[in-house]
Amino acid sequence: MNRGIVGAIDGKTICAISTPAGIGGIAVVRVSGPEAISITNGLFSRDLASLESHRAAFGKIIRGQELLDECLATVFRAPGTFTGEDTVEITVHGSTFIQTELIRWLIDAGCRHAGPGEFSARAFLNGKLDLTQAEAVGDLIAADHAGAHRLAMNQLRGNFSLAISELREGLIGFAGLLELELDFAEEDVEFADRSQFDALLADLLGKVGTLADSFRTGNAIREGIPVAIIGAPNRGKSTLLNALLGDERAIVSATAGTTRDTIEDTCIIGGKKFRFIDTAGIRETTDEIESEGIRRALGKAQGASIVLYLFDASIDGETDVEQALEAAAVGSESQTAVVWNKTDLAQPPAARYELEFPISAARGTGIESIKNWLSTWGQTNQDSDALMVTNIRHYEALVEARKALESSRKGLVDGVPSDLVASDIRQALHHLGRITNDIDPEDILDHIFSNFCIGK
Repeated sequence: MNRGIVGAIDGKTICAISTPAGIGGIAVVRVSGPEAISITNGLFSRDLASLESHRAAFGKIIRGQELLDECLATVFRAPGTFTGEDTVEITVHGSTFIQTELIRWLIDAGCRHAGPGEFSARAFLNGKLDLTQAEAVGDLIAADHAGAHRLAMNQLRGNFSLAISELREGLIGFAGLLELELDFAEEDVEFADRSQFDALLADLLGKVGTLADSFRTGNAIREGIPVAIIGAPNRGKSTLLNALLGDERAIVSATAGTTRDTIEDTCIIGGKKFRFIDTAGIRETTDEIESEGIRRALGKAQGASIVLYLFDASIDGETDVEQALEAAAVGSESQTAVVWNKTDLAQPPAARYELEFPISAARGTGIESIKNWLSTWGQTNQDSDALMVTNIRHYEALVEARKALESSRKGLVDGVPSDLVASDIRQALHHLGRITNDIDPEDILDHIFSNFCIGK
């Protein structure tokens, strides 16, 4: 029976390659567990048993008369290690043969090959990381731009865990008082001040709601901020996409309806990843395929964090901008900018919308202004100490906790018996505890750590 990663952790010494697969200048093999030093010592030409923690030794990997490589072995002694166990990291040359043979030698000497995420799982189980920090390790490894890196580091430092812990502590005290009332139900004793409890719930609801609402922004920054480029046919949407990407990604044609499906690509602007989406031109049409493209375009506009609505300065001067935006049903949470293209052919009308950019996508003028504006998206939250939720598991738990808190607060107002209010509070505590694993479901842990790479 498959016991999962957490259930399979057996206290044995494990090993794995911790650097990316393939040939490189060097590769790192990590060994962790009670026999990490002694097993590695049996294959190393120098005595590692006497080496102080966090010290490296240069030597050779030898088994019998067979020399595998010259390398560095760095010793980390428990408990001051990533996993909380004795650990040795062996830095060898990046030959795939050397890496594979070293792993084989270590397994022959008594190691077990690590499962995906098992090093991080051990760090969690040994109290070196809480669950949100362990998840942040995976996010940090996957971060491919400054914005994602900043969010992962914020979570890895424990700021999010601290916020959740403070929320739970605020609830636990009053939950205890409510439970105490149940023990003295026959005496009709009331231990918890209802007005004070209501004020606490209102405060907690505000904090939980703020965290939950931050998911849209936080997830967009981590995965790539979606930017939908929409407008009528032949307004230069594909040309603008190419100009923003600095690449001929989309086909540009004077024929209306050339783009019939969405085209997506990403680039980094101001340290953030943006996911630009070129869409089919919005117009009335009887063409079934083009109609489907327009439906998808409108769907992307509704789900995007940012919408660039393109108009042609040479032919759209009299267009009712507000009416066009309303017809496109741009999502209420989307930030929309009006872009007047082809200003090399005609002057755009006087600015009537809150945010407008005059450009010539074909000539590249005005593109930097759009990029500069895009780079400021989410700046206030990201550059401050404000926390942002980036993990769907955390978001779902916060949403459920908010529902339970709302129910308990309503119960107080409606005079619901204390046992029912206490039940809602326990539910809220349960959902908040799921985030940091103050409860202990192995299936959640296995799901998290199984998504890690081997060697982490």
